[in-house]
Amino acid sequence: MSIPDNALQVADRSVSRVINQKAIVDKIYSSNGISKAQLAKELGISKPAVTSNVADLISIGIVEETGEGEAAKSGGRKPMMLRFNEKHSYIGALDLSFQKPLCAVCDLKYKVIGKRDILIDAKASAEEKRLCVLNTFLEILAEKGLSPGRLATIVISQPGIISEAAGVYYSDERHHDWTEIGLDPFLQNELNIPVTVRNDVNMAAIGEVHFGLEEKPVDLLYVSCGVGLGAGIVMDGKLHEGAGGAAGEIGEVQMSDGRKAEDVIAMSGLIERVSAISKSVAQPEEVGFKYIVEKAKDNDPAVNTVIFETGIDLGRIIYNCCAVLDIPTVIFGGEYLELGQALFGGMKKALERTPVIHPNIFPSVLEQNAGIYGCFVVGKEKFIESLIR
Repeated sequence: MSIPDNALQVADRSVSRVINQKAIVDKIYSSNGISKAQLAKELGISKPAVTSNVADLISIGIVEETGEGEAAKSGGRKPMMLRFNEKHSYIGALDLSFQKPLCAVCDLKYKVIGKRDILIDAKASAEEKRLCVLNTFLEILAEKGLSPGRLATIVISQPGIISEAAGVYYSDERHHDWTEIGLDPFLQNELNIPVTVRNDVNMAAIGEVHFGLEEKPVDLLYVSCGVGLGAGIVMDGKLHEGAGGAAGEIGEVQMSDGRKAEDVIAMSGLIERVSAISKSVAQPEEVGFKYIVEKAKDNDPAVNTVIFETGIDLGRIIYNCCAVLDIPTVIFGGEYLELGQALFGGMKKALERTPVIHPNIFPSVLEQNAGIYGCFVVGKEKFIESLIR
């Protein structure tokens, strides 16, 4: 069965319209005010096409007219200036990668209007946790006088292997208190908005690329360690997730004794190692991450030795990643940032021994907010795409 020529022409015009509108929105977004004539000139789109597309965007509400601008030197009518309406809708972000989940909401220019920890007992039921998350979003909106309908989408950042295309994900049992309670369908049904689940370290990598280092690298390895261990890979400015969404799962790397790197290096392994040397000052069950951080800040020699050795293990894994991917810039984030100089000293010590690859490691500028900002970027892009299709 052949497709009529007029059908192909309609499809071509539809695709062209989406491309033009996306370009126009991006240009208006990055400007402090721009006219239709400037848009046509800078984007190479005909004036009638700009006028038609801008009219659509104004009717949607994502673009606003702000009044007349300066007339051209040659005279003529003053142009009507256009601006992006960042208050049109709001983006929600939920980061499940820390011991206390973090919830935040921003406008479409990434201005945070509210951010808070999800405070609920770890032993609470799944229903209680879901309601706590929902109510936290609603409270943030209510504090700014915003109705729930102003929230356009939520992006959930969580540990695990996530295939967005297939709509499936896997997480280790240690994360199931939050990753296996049905948060995404619950929030989607309650708020009647799209909810997306993405890998936590990938979201942090996106956050760092957009808002972290002043000099934006096109190739970046973001490594996060805390409750879990993982990496986000950015190559040629784009996130690399792999065929099945498992790229960067460095926690699965096998150590020399056959154990997974996450079991040795991440929080449970660190607590186990510190407990073994702390029996004289505290019972093993009293040793937690907070205890280790406090001892590190007090320059406890035994604890800092364990942290330094953990840093060496991390440094070796980072070197292997950089050697395979040829990535020179590494940003380190996650809860392990609190361990301070002993950890970074160990990582740098491991990298000093490497004669060929010399990755530069920087602590995360965004710290625990990296994943939240990555969610904002993904959420805003998805929302804009939904408007102009």
